[in-house]
Amino acid sequence: MWECLINDLDIHNRLGMKIKEYYEGKRILITGTTGFLGKVVLEKLLWEVPGLEKVILLIRPGKGQALTQEAATSRFKNCIASSRLFDRLRDREPDFEDYLKKKIDCFPCDLAEEGLGISDPYRKEICDGLDAIIHVAAEVSWQERVDRSIKINTLATKQLLDCAKSVTPHPHFIYISSAYVNGFRSGTVREQLFDPEKSIANELGGKVPFSIENEIEFALANSKIVDAESHSTDLYESFKEEAEQQRLAGNKIDVSLKDQIETIRQNHVRSQLSDAGMKQANLHGWTDTYTFSKAMAEMLLVKHQENVPIAIIRPPGITSAVKEPAKGWLEGFHLVEPLIVGMGKGLIKAFPGLESSLIDTVPVDYVVNLTLSACATLEEGTEPSVFQIGTSQTNPIDLASISTIWRSYFNKNPLTNDAGKLVSVPPIKFFNCPKAFNQKIQRRYLYPLNLAQVLLKGTKFAGKSKSYQKAVYWVAKSKKRVQRICQFSDLYSAYTMNSWVFSSENTMGLFRRLSNKDQQAFDFDTTKIDWKSYWQETHIPGMKKYVLKDNP
Repeated sequence: MWECLINDLDIHNRLGMKIKEYYEGKRILITGTTGFLGKVVLEKLLWEVPGLEKVILLIRPGKGQALTQEAATSRFKNCIASSRLFDRLRDREPDFEDYLKKKIDCFPCDLAEEGLGISDPYRKEICDGLDAIIHVAAEVSWQERVDRSIKINTLATKQLLDCAKSVTPHPHFIYISSAYVNGFRSGTVREQLFDPEKSIANELGGKVPFSIENEIEFALANSKIVDAESHSTDLYESFKEEAEQQRLAGNKIDVSLKDQIETIRQNHVRSQLSDAGMKQANLHGWTDTYTFSKAMAEMLLVKHQENVPIAIIRPPGITSAVKEPAKGWLEGFHLVEPLIVGMGKGLIKAFPGLESSLIDTVPVDYVVNLTLSACATLEEGTEPSVFQIGTSQTNPIDLASISTIWRSYFNKNPLTNDAGKLVSVPPIKFFNCPKAFNQKIQRRYLYPLNLAQVLLKGTKFAGKSKSYQKAVYWVAKSKKRVQRICQFSDLYSAYTMNSWVFSSENTMGLFRRLSNKDQQAFDFDTTKIDWKSYWQETHIPGMKKYVLKDNP
């Protein structure tokens, strides 16, 4: 009897939820539409809701351009509207350009700037009458300088929340975070909010004090110190020497020596601040600067929510679309694509990872459908909702299985190497210790390069001949490449050595409450994914078609 009552109640709840109807006549602000996920959010919203009143896009103009509406609109036309992503909308709308003009307003912004780089006249036009803010934009590099990651991922999120607070009634606020904000947690991790006064290290027993405000202040102050030190005479001489080596080695340089030195200086500062961010992230229980800055953004939302309805979406690695806007749709390389191509090209024969580790990925259209469903069903007067959308709980697959599926695909559909020959893909050897993997790489490549560098420096008679400088530059460049491989393995091993199980009760509970019609239109039921079919018939062919431009 109780089961019947629960089923009846579930049906009643489902029939009451209408996602499309929520968006009818609404004004929705979206950030991050120049990126992969943001584009798909925009396309899906336009496709499903013809009665949408207006979409407000915050877009950073192209490099070197002023923060003007003309520049933002120009980037929209060149980088977004021109995408093949919108092909089905082009087919539906006879005058596609006119349709976009009616539905979309573009405004300039720079998330790294105070006030998001938005001038007061634009601010009023942007905020007035907003019904929802979907904040997708982020600095996604694991190795970005920490001050920039904090400005874009942490502080910009707080400023957008302030925008929501300035509007009455408050718009729904959706923040796209990451499942990997769970950092050094392990095992099953719940859809729970962060305590703004505690780091993950504190949760795990660490005693190092944690304060969001102190971390932000330290990162911004340290960036000024590192930048000032980079202008020292000693460092200038080393930057100049590196620039001259590049020129003497015969590399094509299209800028002045002064500009080249400045580029090297900036790269040095970025490297120093990236390392500083990684150190702080690890100290407080996060794997990298990206997840550290995203977690602090979540904390600020909790701390300063007031009455704004908020949902936090935490996807793991986002992969190509199952169905919408097109099967296999993908733009750019993300978490797994470098590994897939590296395997297919025969470049990756060994890698740090536990074969039993769960590899948690989710198709982009599932993330988008959850995002739009969560936004439409938010309720006022509640604490922020957390939705983790992954597959480690609902449909798990481990590293050994996924690598077997990838290898099977490439042995049936081989890629070609640089010489144009078909590549046969052997099984990957996994190292269960990143340190052991790095030691092998160093013994095989770095130590011989160090010896070559010493021998070259001792070759006095070579002077500054072109062949000598080429050799010096090649050795230095090769050393950096090997060091990057070791750093790359350290970063990736956080994802291939840790068996997180991302709980998704909230996510699946929301899906079950949707009407049958909405479940079909906004599907995010990850239990239905057939992994072999998805990787071999959808994702890898989509990657080849849309990213590698390898069309048969």
